[in-house]
Amino acid sequence: MKKYNRRDFLKAAALAVGGAALASCVTPAATTEAPKAGPTPTTAPAAAQGTTITYWVFWGQYNQKVIDAFMPAMLEYIKPNKIDIRFGVDADNVFLPAVAAGTPPDIGTGHKYIQYMSKEQFVVLDEFAAASKIIQKDNFLPTNWEGAFWKGKMAAVPAIECFVRRGLNYNIKMVQDAGLDPNTPPVTWAEAFTWHKALTKFDASGNCTQFGLDPYDAEGSVWSSDGYPAAEMWGFQWWDAQNKKFNLDNEDMANYFDTCAEFIKLIGPDQLAGVRSVEGQGTWGGSFDAQVQAMIIEGYWHPGETFNEKPEVSKLNKATWVPVPDKRKGAKIQVGTGHMVFIYKGGKAPADQTFKVAEFLQTKDHCEPVFKMIGWLPAYKPYLNGIDPSIYPGLDFYVNSTKDPQTEWHGWARCEIEPFLESKLAEVREKHFRGEYKTGKEAAAAFQKAAEDEYKQAGYA
Repeated sequence: MKKYNRRDFLKAAALAVGGAALASCVTPAATTEAPKAGPTPTTAPAAAQGTTITYWVFWGQYNQKVIDAFMPAMLEYIKPNKIDIRFGVDADNVFLPAVAAGTPPDIGTGHKYIQYMSKEQFVVLDEFAAASKIIQKDNFLPTNWEGAFWKGKMAAVPAIECFVRRGLNYNIKMVQDAGLDPNTPPVTWAEAFTWHKALTKFDASGNCTQFGLDPYDAEGSVWSSDGYPAAEMWGFQWWDAQNKKFNLDNEDMANYFDTCAEFIKLIGPDQLAGVRSVEGQGTWGGSFDAQVQAMIIEGYWHPGETFNEKPEVSKLNKATWVPVPDKRKGAKIQVGTGHMVFIYKGGKAPADQTFKVAEFLQTKDHCEPVFKMIGWLPAYKPYLNGIDPSIYPGLDFYVNSTKDPQTEWHGWARCEIEPFLESKLAEVREKHFRGEYKTGKEAAAAFQKAAEDEYKQAGYA
């Protein structure tokens, strides 16, 4: 079974909270299922003065081994302060309640970013960024930088894992075995469906043994700070924040539902569910790693994570642009969003000292072990400019996509009810490909109504 990671979190898998208290013996304020402290490294010196900064992350891959690799440099950077790092902190059951109760970590990344922003549970960072040589607009990918602001205030800092999010990865061997040319990947959804048919196989009993693409898997499933695939690929604006208007009941959204449903129907909804139910063949990379799924829409982390988890599959990986509808043929879609750290209101450490942690997270001393040991990258251009993408098969596509003058960039729209929308979209999609909604137009209308109703009931309209 895969270890808990960004893939598992984004598909909402439950996780018991783990952690590591580093360079500190401080016990955090009590919360429901509070993170447990781990061992204290012997390399952590006792500070003669300063404070202990608490730093939480929701990932499990960002673990003790990785933290140990950058800890000496971090302690040097934030001295005379100490730090208490907790990893694998449950985003819903621990992180959100702690922030809401006024007992948050000083700094952290707990996903659910819109909830912290919309409730203004963050320390405004403009003053600190203005005095920083590191946290400067020109040092970050533009869409990532823009995504860190809420109503004109700097609410967070892009950090840890926030490089680009869109690419179609495929298994070269599976493609060749199906009689397809891996050097001529599909560029439209119609071409992707042709590949999907050639790559999908059934045994004598009619059970699906291999399939091409699940368009609703991994980054194809998101509707959040990781972007909005339907709106990006079909080329429409789904949310007008200034006028608080949704644009989900339209021809493009309907076409998205109808197009993607054909992929699921070819496999069979229950057949696909059966494949997913086998241990090790789940979403967010499981079936791809098991070489049951030939293509997957994923972010830049896919090459590095696959290399570190399944090196024998990694060497077969190749990446290209995500498909677009025929009317948009030639469009090169890329998304710069992802994760960020907040300094939360209610934190105990002085914010100016805590901000040093946000700065350190951009440095090579932090980014290098995270890149080499996990495969993650920041949105910080001074570090990105020095990496070697050839170490992870497929990563060169993502790096080159940021330099292509034809790249069409997309960012984070920041709608207050995004967690609801992401969940509702999954429900609408399934009702559509199972036939409860007969057409994509009907599904799009249902999604629009659900969005408007929820926005009004939540008190935002």
